[in-house]
Amino acid sequence: MENRNIQLSEIKTDRILLGDFDKADIFSRPMRNNHLILVLCTQGEIEVEVNYVSYRLKKNSLATLLPLDIATFKEKSDDFKCKALLLTQNVYSPMIANLDISHFKEFKQIPVVTYEETFFNMILQLFTMLEKAKEILAYEDFEAYTERMILASFVLQKSYIKRISKDTRPLPGVVMRKRELFRKFVEEIVNSHTVSREVLFYANELGVSAGYLNEVCNEVSTHSAKEIIDSAVASRLKYELSYTGKTIQELADEYNFPSQSYFSRYYKRLTGMTPSEFRKKRNGVE
Repeated sequence: MENRNIQLSEIKTDRILLGDFDKADIFSRPMRNNHLILVLCTQGEIEVEVNYVSYRLKKNSLATLLPLDIATFKEKSDDFKCKALLLTQNVYSPMIANLDISHFKEFKQIPVVTYEETFFNMILQLFTMLEKAKEILAYEDFEAYTERMILASFVLQKSYIKRISKDTRPLPGVVMRKRELFRKFVEEIVNSHTVSREVLFYANELGVSAGYLNEVCNEVSTHSAKEIIDSAVASRLKYELSYTGKTIQELADEYNFPSQSYFSRYYKRLTGMTPSEFRKKRNGVE
C-alpha cells in the first residue's frame, strides 16, 4: 500500500486513519484533541507542544496524544517524516475501557518519548503490520486487529517508560517532587490562564517562591515559568481565534487584559501577528 498523507478533516468519515503525517492539516495551529493519536517519527524532527509543554519529536520518538489533550505541532525540519494512527472516540472508548488507568497517567506525564533502536523498531513493526492488515482485512476485522496492535504498543511503551524512569532518577525524592510541582504548575495554568499571566500569581497558588518555581521549570522543561505561561496563553488564544466566534474585545475581557490594544500588543509579541491579523490569515483573507 502506498501511504498518503492523512488529514484530520477525514476523521469525520473514517473511524481509523493510518498513514503518513508529515504534511497533515494540523501544523502550526492548536488542536483540542478528541481522538486517540499516535505519531511515530521516522526521520527529522518537529517541535510539539502538548498541554502547554514543549517537546522535540525526533527520529525514534513516539507521541501519544490522549483525548482532551491540547496539542500544537510547530517548526519542523525539512526532512521530517512521521506515521500516525488516529482513532475516533467510538473506536477507542470500548478498547481502553478495561485498561489499567496507569497507562494513561504515564502518557499524560510523558507524552513524547524517544526510544532505543530495538524498542522503536518493535513499535514501527506494529505500524507496518497495521498497514498490511488494512490492505487485506475486511473493515470490521481490521478494527479488531487495530485494537490488539494498540494494546501491544501500550505494553511496549509502558515497559520502556518504566525502565527509563528507574534509570534516570539519581535523586528520586527531589526529582519526583520537582516533577510533581511542575505538573501542578501546568494544571494551574490550565485552570487560571484567563486570570493571570504572572509567575508570582502561580507561585503563590502553589505555595512556593517565584524564583524556585522558575528554577523547577528550567530544570524540568528547559523553559522559564514565564515562557511556559505565555506559550500556554498564546496556544489557547490561537484556538479561540481559530474555532470560536468571540470578538477581539470579548477575548481581551475574558483573559483579563486591561484593554484591547494591550491584548493585541501582547499577542503580537508572542506570535508576530495581532489577533486580527492572525484571524484573517487563518480564514484566508489577505
